[in-house]
Amino acid sequence: MSYLQINPLITLIIILALAVMTLAWFTFGLYRKWNAVFGQRDMNSQDALSNIIARLIKAEENLSLLKPRISALEEVGKVAIQKVGFLRFNPFEHTGGDQSFAVALLDHDNNGVVISSLYTREGVRIYAKKIEGGISKNQLSDEERTVLAEAMQSMT
Repeated sequence: MSYLQINPLITLIIILALAVMTLAWFTFGLYRKWNAVFGQRDMNSQDALSNIIARLIKAEENLSLLKPRISALEEVGKVAIQKVGFLRFNPFEHTGGDQSFAVALLDHDNNGVVISSLYTREGVRIYAKKIEGGISKNQLSDEERTVLAEAMQSMT
């Protein structure tokens, strides 16, 4: 007898066993979820409702304590560096490699700084230019304009 020719009674028993196992697994899952929510097995609907209301009140109290802290963090976050643009480049043909760079560091309102470093064989020069509202009072090089635009577009 091949394995494809199974007795119909055995097939029915296997199907019923799988159904019972699935139902038991589902019931156990519901039981675990009930205990996770209510924490008790023997709880009537009135106790369950009271428990839910008490937990909701506690959650609202915790939320009211967190609101001022979140507001303070949001204010700090506005002036923190949120947008960055970076570029390495070679400003002079007689030097080897892209040793120079420009970086833009901006906050939420596009205020910050553009820092440039120009590398030559004779030395390194570093420039910093203040940015207010995405605009510099000082003239920007092409590379500095590129990193400023990149930073302003990085997080809108």
